[in-house]
Amino acid sequence: MEDITVKINEISIEYFSDNNSRFAKAMGTSEANIRNYRNGTLPKIDFLIKLSEKLEINFEWLLLDKGQKNRRNSESIDSDYILEQKDQSKMPKIVTVDKSGSDNIVLVPVKAAAGYLTGYGDSKFIQKLPSYNFPNLSHGTYRMFQISGHSMYPTLHDKSFVVGEWVENWARDIKDDRVYVIISQTDGIVVKRVLNRIEKYGNLYCKSDNRREYPSFQINPKDIIEVWEYKMHLSFELPNPADLYERVNDLESKIMFLENKIKK
Repeated sequence: MEDITVKINEISIEYFSDNNSRFAKAMGTSEANIRNYRNGTLPKIDFLIKLSEKLEINFEWLLLDKGQKNRRNSESIDSDYILEQKDQSKMPKIVTVDKSGSDNIVLVPVKAAAGYLTGYGDSKFIQKLPSYNFPNLSHGTYRMFQISGHSMYPTLHDKSFVVGEWVENWARDIKDDRVYVIISQTDGIVVKRVLNRIEKYGNLYCKSDNRREYPSFQINPKDIIEVWEYKMHLSFELPNPADLYERVNDLESKIMFLENKIKK
């Protein structure tokens, strides 16, 4: 029992940054159960099986302390498996917590965007960034990014802030036409509506809301570092409803023009 308790605490620190809330969420159980397991209560066998399967941990190592902890030898992993593991990254490399142990929402402002591409896994870099807490965003792992430019106008204005929730298995969980913050080695930090065509074509397709000026483009999954799903945003401008009315009126006039052409 003591050996399993030690291993569960080791797993919590390595995979979940010693955060019971994230551990519980990943395993689909309660924080109370995680605390009990870490304090010496023997977990049910179903929990241990799920833990082994979800984190690719050797079940014999977990129960009997036999063999290596990880089920695969890293030297023998092929490129497809590396991509699969990257897609299924359990948590961001670095998170910060407040005094109560809850995750802070770290802000990546425009001026820090370039540094984030290399500093996302550097604890010193992350700790230098400002962090905040928001109501109703206490369960989960979130990060806030500042937008630069007008590609998502009128939905999101230049210099507004987008709060995103960490997406674990983004290759499967990205839903069409939702807004995501994608951290890419090639394209940097982008905030776009996304079409998930990884299974069909091997790419994600990113669409701007301001499509007249900003064309869609594709992102290779191998270039993706992190994905965060839009949950809320902070803006210092109010959208002008006249813009939408003008677009609708323009569309209506074009339809009428085409109808008249067809009649003639």
